[in-house]
Amino acid sequence: MERRGEKARSVTEQIGRGKIAPVYCLHGEDDYRREEALTQLINALLTEGVRDLNLEQIRPEEAGTGSILGGARTLPFLSTHRVILIRGAEALSREQQEEVLAYLNDSSPTTCLVLSAARLDLRTRLAAAIQKKGVVLRFDRLEAGSLQDSLLAAARGHGKHLSPEAIDLLITLAGDDLRQLIYSVEKAALFVGEGEEIGPQDIEALVGETRARSIFQLTDAVGARDLDTGLRCLSGLLEGGEEPLAILGMLARQIRLLVRAKALQQQSAPSSAMARALGLPPRVVATIAEQAALLSWQQLSDSFRCLSGADLAIKTGRAGAPLVLNRLVWDLCRV
Repeated sequence: MERRGEKARSVTEQIGRGKIAPVYCLHGEDDYRREEALTQLINALLTEGVRDLNLEQIRPEEAGTGSILGGARTLPFLSTHRVILIRGAEALSREQQEEVLAYLNDSSPTTCLVLSAARLDLRTRLAAAIQKKGVVLRFDRLEAGSLQDSLLAAARGHGKHLSPEAIDLLITLAGDDLRQLIYSVEKAALFVGEGEEIGPQDIEALVGETRARSIFQLTDAVGARDLDTGLRCLSGLLEGGEEPLAILGMLARQIRLLVRAKALQQQSAPSSAMARALGLPPRVVATIAEQAALLSWQQLSDSFRCLSGADLAIKTGRAGAPLVLNRLVWDLCRV
């Protein structure tokens, strides 16, 4: 059965006691915690000295047309178990899913199958079989409170205290991407040196005060449909060496926030609930809510279409990235 609240630590403790399931599935959008738990799981199943000899990693899209579980019947070498790890399991084809299903109905007692996926459709036969025969761990993106706790813990791990203002600024800049947030805390801990507290001034110094201000102004301008300010901020970011795809990501995040805010408004969610759901400081949420209220669902849908077109144009090199981004800001402010 799926154990939504079960921690990877308890699973590894069960493995240490010899209770090993035939299949484990780790899924969810929080790839940082998912990858961390996956490492703990593999370490619990295979000791370091025999890991390379008994661990087979597979990506469905790279497996070709042959069997993806051809090594599942191979006996382990100098170990009690062999591990087959399927990364990106959401990309399993129908034929590959059928192969995994058939294997689970007659699994090898000396092989442990591990699947890692950003998404898992619980309505499929494969998901049902995994839940019945093994262990499923889910890693959703953390809500604001849990996110803050994780950042405080990361800072404490470096002997530092992270101020509430610094947390607000970090989340505003990086959103709910825990991997990027933890990385930023680690950089900030090194930056302050012997100092015990990480404050907002330290975060601004790391990202550059001008850059931080330009990021806020750009996303706010797009949300408010302020074309002149948006183009001016975009120009400043590009001249400052900001990566075009990073700018595209900032704009995409802003549109996603507007969509989520509008949906919450239609549910008559109070501002406090909206702040928790979006994982942002109340003052930022207030601005986003105000902007979302002025936009129609059609405008937001058109915005996603513009973002998709810009992403494709940049990645395929059909046009220069600065030109594409200028056109995107124009379109987002005019849809």
